[in-house]
Amino acid sequence: MEIIDSYKLWLQAKSYSDATIRNYLVDLRKYFSFSCAPVETLHATSLPNKIFDEDNLSSYFQNINQDQNYKRFLASLSKFFQFALDQKLISENPFPNIVRNGLKPFPTIDNLISLYQKQLEDKKFSISTIRNYINDIRQFINWGKSTPAPPLTKGGNINNLVSLSSKGETA
Repeated sequence: MEIIDSYKLWLQAKSYSDATIRNYLVDLRKYFSFSCAPVETLHATSLPNKIFDEDNLSSYFQNINQDQNYKRFLASLSKFFQFALDQKLISENPFPNIVRNGLKPFPTIDNLISLYQKQLEDKKFSISTIRNYINDIRQFINWGKSTPAPPLTKGGNINNLVSLSSKGETA
């Protein structure tokens, strides 16, 4: 039986609502896809170790921590790891270790700019140079937010983008 089906039955046996089960399964598929595991081929007896790896799990949380459903993702995966433990797919649940050790929040743009500013200060750049660099970075970020992403699929590629930008054209 497919692992997703087993997990679904386990959730149903624990009387979770249909909406919760549906969300948990979507979240689990998303995690499996991140972990490079094709969902269709996963069975309880052949799960890749990477799915239960603390570093992989931590990377996944870093990857999704800006998502509005982040807390639901935590709950979904916590429940899946409990299922895996109950089904003896794993001997120890790595999930609490990740949470206990603290998920490092993904740095914000302001945090990164502050770190960069400190680095420039440590290298003894002048105040005006630092101000100019920081201003340039902020302008670039604002430009990136306001500019639609160029099409890089269906025939578009980075070389076309570079050749357009060198000519002063836009995609």
